[in-house]
Amino acid sequence: MSNDARNLDVKMLHQAAEGGDADAQVRLAFELMKGETVERDLYKAAHFYELAARQGSTAAQHNLATMYLHGQGVESSKELAIHWFTMAAESNDIDAMFSLAMIYDEHDVFDDAIAWYQRAAESGSARAQYDLALIYHAGRGRPKDIDRAVFWYEKAAAQGVRRAEQALQLLTAQE
Repeated sequence: MSNDARNLDVKMLHQAAEGGDADAQVRLAFELMKGETVERDLYKAAHFYELAARQGSTAAQHNLATMYLHGQGVESSKELAIHWFTMAAESNDIDAMFSLAMIYDEHDVFDDAIAWYQRAAESGSARAQYDLALIYHAGRGRPKDIDRAVFWYEKAAAQGVRRAEQALQLLTAQE
């Protein structure tokens, strides 16, 4: 594609985004993050993600949350990251569920961490299955529960998580 054609595409995308098209806002924000077809501008990317997020775009909510979590184009804010990850998670974004679980886990808010790990694990996240198994195995924030740990290790191992396979081998060797 020629530069003129790319410029026209970006111009049309920008017009659609400014006109309120949530899909165009997400695509433009993504392009602004990458900085390949347009000059990289994280501030503008956050602006367009927020416009789309407010319209209910799960992808925009997730990406905006990530920007707030890492202070990319916006001032770092754990509260706003949690807000937008929660919005995305409530729309069944499994990665957002897992991100919420990790945030709560890192801050020792175990009930919320376990609840979000559980939702992500039940939705098929191998990472959440493994982390939930670790929680039950170690008894972090909950009484130790080897049966539940084995259940989640098995789920994660079935999805190819090597560490889960190793944990199962260690547990069966101890019996």
